[in-house]
Amino acid sequence: MNQPSNKIHSDKRQWLDKVHQQRRERSVSIGIDTIEYLVEQGIPVTYHNISQYSKQFDTQGKGIHSNTIKSNDELYTYYKKHSKTYKVNKIRKKPTTPPMFDESSLRKISPKRDIDVVKTKYMKLSKEELVNRLIAVEQYVAENQKLWVANHFEQFK
Repeated sequence: MNQPSNKIHSDKRQWLDKVHQQRRERSVSIGIDTIEYLVEQGIPVTYHNISQYSKQFDTQGKGIHSNTIKSNDELYTYYKKHSKTYKVNKIRKKPTTPPMFDESSLRKISPKRDIDVVKTKYMKLSKEELVNRLIAVEQYVAENQKLWVANHFEQFK
């Protein structure tokens, strides 16, 4: 009379897998249709645009959520192939190695330099590069201040 629990569990699991597979296929077909439509219309292929326009291709009118694109491997691969914003962000996120700090560059700084040129030069740097440069300059100033104080103290002996 008592059924083994593993048999009940496997029956429920098969039903759930079947429903999950149907939803996955629905998401892929709607997503691909939407991406193709966006490419034809010249609209940028972004998560937001896919989510927004997918409602037109869904018979239920729900569309697909942007997280569905990320979690579905087949749909995500298709998105990466057609999205220009993905390619731009991938290029932009390349890790950059911080440049080596050169003390001689600090010694060459003239107080008569054009501040606007310097500002445009710094505006082109990334946030990480600016932080690394600022830390290096602070270290340089701290070390030189320590040397100056020691030198100044020696003069009074």
